Amino acid sequence: MAESDPNFCVMSAIRYDPSLLFSASPSSVGPEQFATCKADLDPRLFFLFPRHVFRLNAAHEYFWPDISNAKGQVVTPEALLTALYSAVGEPDKCWRLRTLVSKDGHIKVEANEVAARSDLFSGLRDDTKPETSWVVYLDSETTPQTSITMFKTSNRDPYKAARERVLPAGFPLSAKVEVLLFNEKDQVTEGSLTNVAFWRNGEWITPSSNGIGGLRGSVKAELLDRGLLREMTDDEAVLRDSIQEGEKVLLLNGIQGVTCGYIRLGLYRD
Repeated sequence: MAESDPNFCVMSAIRYDPSLLFSASPSSVGPEQFATCKADLDPRLFFLFPRHVFRLNAAHEYFWPDISNAKGQVVTPEALLTALYSAVGEPDKCWRLRTLVSKDGHIKVEANEVAARSDLFSGLRDDTKPETSWVVYLDSETTPQTSITMFKTSNRDPYKAARERVLPAGFPLSAKVEVLLFNEKDQVTEGSLTNVAFWRNGEWITPSSNGIGGLRGSVKAELLDRGLLREMTDDEAVLRDSIQEGEKVLLLNGIQGVTCGYIRLGLYRD
């Protein structure tokens, strides 16, 4: 795949958020404060920045090992921060920075404004409610596990296909609606936009990327390291027919952080 498509890139979606550094008044972050952070290449304005550096390099090494081994580290923190800061628009807004790294190590960043969130780990709270959370549907087919579902890349075809099978044509990615994917054994692997975790036996567990499948997401890695999440073993895998209507799940990604969703079985409905 990487060799047959000249435009193929490894990818990570990174959140710029002024509240990560200026929590007292993120809306008042001005050009001077931003310029100082940019000059210092301060990573703190980018959610889980070190994990994105690791993720991009790990993916690059997988697809192009000879180049990665020759260079040592294709994506340096300094190069990535320079590209990210150059892409940020108004500094008092929050931005989704779609970051693509090519075979030769060129970094391209595409910026889109996203909504502010007062708590990027809000899904872990006990006071979540279905009416203010994501709606989560189940894909009607399975998705084979390949390198494209192991690492985030510019090839999003398996995820687009899952959404197209379940949701109406042209359904916006910005809507709070997710679709869960399944491997060839009918085990849940991840969502079309997020990693997923289930509450089982008093703890949150998530599919093992190495065993069951699914992307190795930055927020997933963070929660695992904090001990707030555990990777499930193969015999703990969540099967399609075990998922219940109204069941709460955690949804994890680098832009929304930790949110929650509630399962809705059957066909899409408003």
